[in-house]
Amino acid sequence: MAASEQLPFVFIHGAGGTKAKYRGIETYLEGAPIHIIELPGHGDNEVPYCTTIEQQAAWLQEQLGEEDVILVGHSMGGLVGIELVARTSHVKGLVLNASHYEMPVHPKILAELEAGTFPDMLFTASYGKDASVELIEEERAQLSAVPMDVTHADFAACSAYKGEDTFRSLTVPILALYGTEDRLLPKGAKEKAVVSNERVNAIEIEGASHYIMLEKPEAFAKALLSFRKDILAAVQ
Repeated sequence: MAASEQLPFVFIHGAGGTKAKYRGIETYLEGAPIHIIELPGHGDNEVPYCTTIEQQAAWLQEQLGEEDVILVGHSMGGLVGIELVARTSHVKGLVLNASHYEMPVHPKILAELEAGTFPDMLFTASYGKDASVELIEEERAQLSAVPMDVTHADFAACSAYKGEDTFRSLTVPILALYGTEDRLLPKGAKEKAVVSNERVNAIEIEGASHYIMLEKPEAFAKALLSFRKDILAAVQ
């Protein structure tokens, strides 16, 4: 079978995250091939961490080689995806999972992270009112999975990345998924994305906040599978 017919999803976590942010997602994807990536310095990846989005994209490009894929980037991972699509023809589709082409971070948040503390306000704002107690407890435990200096570097990299021009230049299909309760994305992100690139198909997931794949995994997976089906049909 040709690489384009395989067309796995490559999942990229966000700032301060690990592959655990996509835990259990394979059960909703009807056997579609997947790779879940841990960026340098995160989780079990002992490669020294990167300090820019461009460095993360360059590292991921080396890992993927010449395999045709669909990138699914959560939050910071979406920025990495945007940058990588601009570098290689092997990305056949991009999913911005609660992401945008620019994600500025408030200086007070960066200062707390640099001091070694994950802001409780930021954690609380990341999840919707329908998120279960069990999910919140699991996610709070995950905060210690990545060293705080790495998490700070991630958020600083997000804040520094200016991706509007790169995003405008992309010519692959783009699926942009938004939680209706997301309080972390820049104001008007969905509208700006649609205007900036005609290839964008924007979908809102009702009741989800910033972690759509954990809060509404069935709706998240359904959107991904439909996107992949359309891409496969286009290349055949």
